[in-house]
Amino acid sequence: MAIVQRRVFYGKVGTAGALVEWANEMYGLISAKEPKLTQRVLTDHQSGRTDRMVVEFEAESLAALDAMIDNVMADLGSDPAFQATFAKLADLIDHAEVEQWTVH
Repeated sequence: MAIVQRRVFYGKVGTAGALVEWANEMYGLISAKEPKLTQRVLTDHQSGRTDRMVVEFEAESLAALDAMIDNVMADLGSDPAFQATFAKLADLIDHAEVEQWTVH
């Protein structure tokens, strides 16, 4: 069974567009190190909380997802470009949540 990890970002008012740009910039860095880790970006501007964005990653198992993320962080954790991109997130969001879903 596959696993979908959803990272739900609750943006500050008016930041949905900037969050999508941030997610795409971050994915550019991630995909260079781990091409099997594909992402899908979803936005919700008109229901629930405003300026909400979801980034989804899918893998064959939780262990495979963890291994891919560990690989990315081992390679990028000290990379100045990664750190600069990650630092931008603090100005864009109020908080974030992570969900792990099993695909049946």
